[in-house]
Amino acid sequence: MKLIVCISLFLIGTGNCFANQTEHKGIKAVIHAFEQSIQNKDKSRFLNLFVDVSSPMIAVVSEEGLEVRRALVEKYNKEQNKNMEVTRTWVTSPKEMIDRIVSSDDSSREEFDNINIISDGNIANVYFDYVYYKNNKKLNWGNESWQMVQTVTGWKISSIVFSTISK
Repeated sequence: MKLIVCISLFLIGTGNCFANQTEHKGIKAVIHAFEQSIQNKDKSRFLNLFVDVSSPMIAVVSEEGLEVRRALVEKYNKEQNKNMEVTRTWVTSPKEMIDRIVSSDDSSREEFDNINIISDGNIANVYFDYVYYKNNKKLNWGNESWQMVQTVTGWKISSIVFSTISK
């Protein structure tokens, strides 16, 4: 009887392990596709990674970045005779982001490290460090968090929040 209980517990634990590996494999495929679509300027592949191409991508600027942002906004206001205000956050969308990348002659790439995935098989949170490069020059970096959902066609990103540091 003890043997049957031990084998049952082992199989239950192993099943959960394989389920997590499968989930994580699907999520990691989205992460890889995200990186590749930015580097290859593949708009349709990039947009296909999202539940909604107008879903929010919210950036929180670091204190150091806020000083840079203040200087840029001040310069822009003077040059364009505008009165824009400096904020610590800004919002974009996947469509706006990839359109900027695709329309630019500059090369772009984003690299992820220290990836942490938490999932129940239906929803997931992915948290990682990122570095964004433009023309092979480190432009900004920070932490990024994705909310993801499992759809009938696989894992999709529902929203992104990220901190951004630049100097």
